[in-house]
Amino acid sequence: MYQKELFEVYPNYQHQRFLLTDVGRLYQAIPFDELVKLIPAPKRQISGKGRKPWFDVKGGIALQFLKSYLRLSDAQLIERINTDWSLQYFCGIQLAKNEIIEDSNLPSVWRMYIGQHLDIDKWQPALIRYWKPYMKETFVSTQDATCYESYIAYPTHVKLIWKGCNEVHVVIQELRKKAKLRKSRNNYDKWKGKYLSYQKGRKKSRRKEKRIRKALLKYLQRLLEQLASLRHRYGGLLSKRKQQRLATIQAVYDQQHGLAYGHVERIEKCIVSIDKPYLRPIVRGKEIKPVEFGAKVNKLQVDCISMIEHLDFEAFHEGNRLEKGIHLHEELFGKCTHHGADGIYATNANRAYLKKKGIIQNFCPKGKQKTEHIEQNKIMRSILNKERSTRLEGSFGNEKNHFQLTKVKARTLVSEICWIFFGIQTANAKQIGDRIAQIKRKQQIPPDSPQLKMIA
Repeated sequence: MYQKELFEVYPNYQHQRFLLTDVGRLYQAIPFDELVKLIPAPKRQISGKGRKPWFDVKGGIALQFLKSYLRLSDAQLIERINTDWSLQYFCGIQLAKNEIIEDSNLPSVWRMYIGQHLDIDKWQPALIRYWKPYMKETFVSTQDATCYESYIAYPTHVKLIWKGCNEVHVVIQELRKKAKLRKSRNNYDKWKGKYLSYQKGRKKSRRKEKRIRKALLKYLQRLLEQLASLRHRYGGLLSKRKQQRLATIQAVYDQQHGLAYGHVERIEKCIVSIDKPYLRPIVRGKEIKPVEFGAKVNKLQVDCISMIEHLDFEAFHEGNRLEKGIHLHEELFGKCTHHGADGIYATNANRAYLKKKGIIQNFCPKGKQKTEHIEQNKIMRSILNKERSTRLEGSFGNEKNHFQLTKVKARTLVSEICWIFFGIQTANAKQIGDRIAQIKRKQQIPPDSPQLKMIA
């Protein structure tokens, strides 16, 4: 005989209950159907062969939003999904009573897959089209740049050279073991002791630093020559990843050798991490952090919604990006009448461009002003300056502190760009979700209710 469960939840009621949760409000602000069209389905999903995957493309995109929103590691995110029905609903799955996801690496796998097909110029318009009905004053925009730092140890010349020595030594020992040879006697322990002794010292004078750098460079050269001889003699096969890392170490040696012996005064495209050779030092000029290591992003903001105008791991001058920012605004929202930017954007070329377009800006005026508009222009500059310094710069701190962009822990170039993109868009979706919830709350309250005035 069929028995009805005591706490059975009907699908329609479950959906309504889900939309009232925090992740439900976020879910309503994301156009999943539009985003899924921008990502091709994985081969296994098309062929139908092999084990059925836990997530489809929609679920993979949802994982990225959830990771930024909940600020969890990949393993913690999978653990939460196993025990929270609302997160399962967000990802488009429903686990059985005795069913759990054991693969904690799924968010990382989907991050790499989505990152390989991520086209920011197509994704942002799809999101803005969905969000535009909930945005006001789309004719006003602000623009500024920031750096989203990567999760690496602070690089120094000595650290970089020693890490190269350590990795080449490990590869040599692995190849000798495969060739059934004894361990190499390359004085590794001796040089490790010298390096640790230098690092433990309180006072690191320039003389000591220069001496240890040159010594470690000679040791690294001997290790590279020993590795080349070993591979030539015994034909040691290395994986593609190890070959790339050895090429990076060779590039580090060439750069550091030229700098230590005075062959070059400044390194072009300086490598600051062997794990992430695409990173470059970004000079920001801050009092606490004069140099940062990560992606530099020029952002355009309209009604508290941020868009990536330009993202690059090479240093660039954001003052040259103002015209591109105006083009992006016109492409997404139409005509721009007011634009606020930092003082670094106030070049003569940018002033002339904004004047030609008839756009009101917040730059300090140059030359003699017309007396009848001085006070009016001063008030407008003050409003735009406040908009830029509070909302735009405040969004930098909000994204870094609350959406996992303080230190980006991605391991590759593709996944790091994907991580940054979803961190910024999750912050946008959170705001749009709150606006949608507020509109629905107003619609449910009678027009003459005093609660409506409190919400407004």
